[in-house]
Amino acid sequence: MTANIEYQIRTSALKGFDRLVAELGGNPERLLADFGLSPEALKNDLQLMNIRDLVQLLETSASTLGCADFGLRLGASQDFGILGPLGVVLQHCRTPREALHSARSFMCFHNQSEYWDYHSHGAVTALQRYENFYDITDTRQYRELALSACYQLCRVLVRPGFRFVRLEFSHAPLSPLGTYRKHFKTDVSFNHECDALWLETRLLDEPQRSQNDAIKRAALTYLRELIQDNELDVVQQVSLLIQQTLGMQEATIDNMARLLGLNKRTLQRQLKQHDVTFKELVNDLRMKSACWHLQSSAMDITLLSEILGYSDVSGFSHAFRKAMGVAPLAWRKTETRQQVTK
Repeated sequence: MTANIEYQIRTSALKGFDRLVAELGGNPERLLADFGLSPEALKNDLQLMNIRDLVQLLETSASTLGCADFGLRLGASQDFGILGPLGVVLQHCRTPREALHSARSFMCFHNQSEYWDYHSHGAVTALQRYENFYDITDTRQYRELALSACYQLCRVLVRPGFRFVRLEFSHAPLSPLGTYRKHFKTDVSFNHECDALWLETRLLDEPQRSQNDAIKRAALTYLRELIQDNELDVVQQVSLLIQQTLGMQEATIDNMARLLGLNKRTLQRQLKQHDVTFKELVNDLRMKSACWHLQSSAMDITLLSEILGYSDVSGFSHAFRKAMGVAPLAWRKTETRQQVTK
């Protein structure tokens, strides 16, 4: 596999962490210090940390405190402040649809490995979360934090009493199903292609209560300046696009070049400057995604091969065995056994 791509996330994503840990009887200062952080860092909208550290901090905290729904609880305590200037933009958009468009365009300011999009299917629309961080270690607390926080923000963006139609996680549950239904107040299911929250399409065009164009423009100007200083490199950009197009079998270099507004040869040359080829990126992301799903979800192998862009199961099994030295189901069985014995 290619070398791991390092993604950054704002420390403000952990706002409320110290309070929640204290409520659960833990020592937040000690947990944060193990990852080079202080409670003050969580209040800084501009400070960055490695996303691997954030994921491990959440997993360690949940395990240490014996709190399986730690990510859900932390997200439930958060507000637009976790997003800094992006949060200001979202609060002052004219409609939820405009806010979703802004989130899709600027989420890289908050989290370099995460991408949000939305697709309407008649009367309902799916808010879909794509993740480009596929460490082999368990990342479910991190993903549950993301959807829990999104749920809280949407309740403010849409209207009082708003409820999602349903919610879908890409992983297997960490807590009893009743915990999820109580938290999200809707049907929750697992082992899907990606994380998604479904809502009624008609709600996207209702006017927001707190819209203010002047405040939004000022925040957008500031946000664009910050993003220019922390722009994703070409490998990170291509990796995100591959993740979004694998299941549609559109993860080709021609499509990536078109989406980035580049000539195919220009893109190949830029990737070569980072000592990687497009084929290597695709294969690497496929294997990392496969390992994550095999370990963290109960997804059927046939469906997994489809969402990874393989034409059939045998093609996926051959590629996996070549990369990992063992068949997918055998790898899953070994990893599951190791998790149980930890």
